[in-house]
Amino acid sequence: MAAAAKIVGRDGLAQLSMRGVADSLGVTAGALYRYYPSKQDLIIDFCRDAITDLRNRFDEIHRTTDDPLSAIRSMLKVYARFGLEDRDRFRMLFLENDQGLTAPLMEDEATLLPYRQLAEQVAKAATAGLIVTADSERSTQIIWGGVHGLVTLSSTFNDFDFGNVDQLVDEMIELFISGLSPQGASK
Repeated sequence: MAAAAKIVGRDGLAQLSMRGVADSLGVTAGALYRYYPSKQDLIIDFCRDAITDLRNRFDEIHRTTDDPLSAIRSMLKVYARFGLEDRDRFRMLFLENDQGLTAPLMEDEATLLPYRQLAEQVAKAATAGLIVTADSERSTQIIWGGVHGLVTLSSTFNDFDFGNVDQLVDEMIELFISGLSPQGASK
């Protein structure tokens, strides 16, 4: 499946073909079709594995971190690291998904679990008075989208030097949290 992500990373999802994946794996297209009846099946399986990986990382934080602000920081850093460590996988999962091929995944609640866990931590932080927000769901969308944007830009905009992206992500997370803190919200 990494072969499919590599093709998508290099050429885009529109250029992904079962024959191209088979060629890159050194097998016949017929052999590949025995495992995956269609390109959509291949993509869904790949994306399901990637989401499971992200979900496992979030589950660990969710289980072991009591402080909601620490959990928010950790989850956002894990999400950024997830995107940066395998840019082809990130592109296939989040950036080349405009053809509806992964729509069946959205019917599975487990697909959205990492986001839901982050939203739960944001709501906990708001309830505890650690952040101020009129709408914790909206705040979750903003901070998730901000980190996603940094990862996307640094992965796709090669003509700009973002420097140390991990440090940039850390700074963005701290800006979000300080902006939502009771002191930051009163300014």
